[in-house]
Amino acid sequence: MTLATRDGRLCIMSGASRSGKTAMTVRLVRQGKFKAVFVWDIEDQWSKLQGYKRITAFADLLEVVKKGKPGKYAYVSQGDMKADFDRFCRAVFHYGSYFGECAAVLEELADVTTMSKAPEGWGILVRRGLKRGISLFPISQRWAEADKTAIGNATDFYVFRAATGSDVDYMAKKTGLPRERIAHLQPLEYLHKDALTGQVTGSKLTFR
Repeated sequence: MTLATRDGRLCIMSGASRSGKTAMTVRLVRQGKFKAVFVWDIEDQWSKLQGYKRITAFADLLEVVKKGKPGKYAYVSQGDMKADFDRFCRAVFHYGSYFGECAAVLEELADVTTMSKAPEGWGILVRRGLKRGISLFPISQRWAEADKTAIGNATDFYVFRAATGSDVDYMAKKTGLPRERIAHLQPLEYLHKDALTGQVTGSKLTFR
C-alpha cells in the first residue's frame, strides 16, 4: 500500500549541549502540524512536554503504529538501546507507509549509530521514508561520530554553536557553510541552510 503524500523533510540538527538545537526542533515539529510525532527520547525530555505521551514498552508503541493512531509519542528505551532504536525506526517507517505523513525526532543519534554504517532500520527510514511523507529530525552534538547517511539525504541543516574546533570544521565541510560563521555562533544563534535551494539564513532562537 502506498499513500499519496507530500515529501517529508530531513532536518539535521547540530550543536553543542544547551545550544538551542532541541528547542528549535520542538518549534519545527509544532509548525509542521503532523498527524503523528514519534520521538526517540533517550534523555526522557520530550515526554515532559505538553501533549506528549510517554511510552516505555515497545509493545505499546507497536499498538499505536499498527492502528495508525494520531498523537505525539515519546519513546523512552528501557533496554538494549541499539536494538530498540532499530525497532523504533522500523515502526515509524511502517506508520508512514500505511497511515501517511508523520514525523520522527531522533535524540543523540551518535549514541545509536556510527559513522561507518547505518543500522538497517535507520537506513531504511532515511533512504525511503521521505517519499512516504515521513519528516526526520535527527539531533546530535557531534555529527562526526554519527551516521553519515542522514547528512547525505538532508533537505535542511540547522547548525548551532559547536563545542570544539573539530566540530566546526566537520560541519563546515559537510554543509558548505563558512567556517567563520559557524565558529562565531553564540548560544541560541544558528544558521539554517536549505540544501535543496542553497539558501542560507542566520537567526537567534527567542522565547516569548
